[in-house]
Amino acid sequence: MKKRAFTLVELLVVVAIIALLVGLLLPALAKAQQTAKTVKDSNQIKQIHTAMVGRANESKGKMPTPGLINRLSYNGQQIPGEGEEDFAQNKTQNLYSACVAQQLFNTDILIGATEVNQVVKPYTNYNYAAYRPATDVYWDPNMKAKIDAAPGADECHTSYAHQILCGLRKSQHWRNNLDSTRPHFATRGVKNGVVTGDDYEQSPTLRLHGPGKTWEGNVCFGDTHMEFVETFRPDGVFYECGTFNGGNLTKDNLFQCGGTTPAEFTGNGCVDVNATNAPQPWAGGDAMLGIHPNTPTKWIAIPVYDRRDDQ
Repeated sequence: MKKRAFTLVELLVVVAIIALLVGLLLPALAKAQQTAKTVKDSNQIKQIHTAMVGRANESKGKMPTPGLINRLSYNGQQIPGEGEEDFAQNKTQNLYSACVAQQLFNTDILIGATEVNQVVKPYTNYNYAAYRPATDVYWDPNMKAKIDAAPGADECHTSYAHQILCGLRKSQHWRNNLDSTRPHFATRGVKNGVVTGDDYEQSPTLRLHGPGKTWEGNVCFGDTHMEFVETFRPDGVFYECGTFNGGNLTKDNLFQCGGTTPAEFTGNGCVDVNATNAPQPWAGGDAMLGIHPNTPTKWIAIPVYDRRDDQ
């Protein structure tokens, strides 16, 4: 009996059906791949925080703080572990570099699985030999966190925002206090936590986890639990600010701080004060997550943000 071959029409029908199935499956596969990257990103942030909490358990509860690692001179001498805190050291690159130097984690874990900014690159040649406390060197100083740099002009060796290390935020909350309401690390956010205008719509952070039109991200809290959130003011994250709003709890914008433009709060009891009792709105007691390469003070640490896509 002679075998019957497929006709051209039948082959075209089969090809059309396969093409249709591929068209239906590709969006689902792309979504699954994006979800897997978001989960991986969440795990990385959690590992970073867990490593720092582990270190805090060995350091009287204090999370790694560059200014307490590389301190000011003590009686005219640089003695490891002695002397007053050098607040000027509390920069993002120093925080992460100090942790890598002490082998709490490697540099690759600092780059998010969903990273899109060309400025953010892995630091592949970390100089572990630079860690020499006897010579007053505690980390590789060439590790950077210049997130607002133009592509090719500078680099940022981390994807993640952290609690700004100054004022009430640092002294009260940068600890292993297992606070399930206190954010410590997160996907970095839009400049000043705004939700309108070009600073929002043109921000590369909208493409890290979201569809490109709205921000979404991972947040790690003091008790190391992770949450995937779709707002800068997640449920359960509040601040209380003295006489402002009658002292009531108010939902906290993770990427906005005290000040005047924009501001979550102003007035007495809402900000730290310096030695002359002058208000320091950048050092308020709210969450305030970010990345900052600039030299901070005891009260002020101004974060920087991704350059907009149109800059």
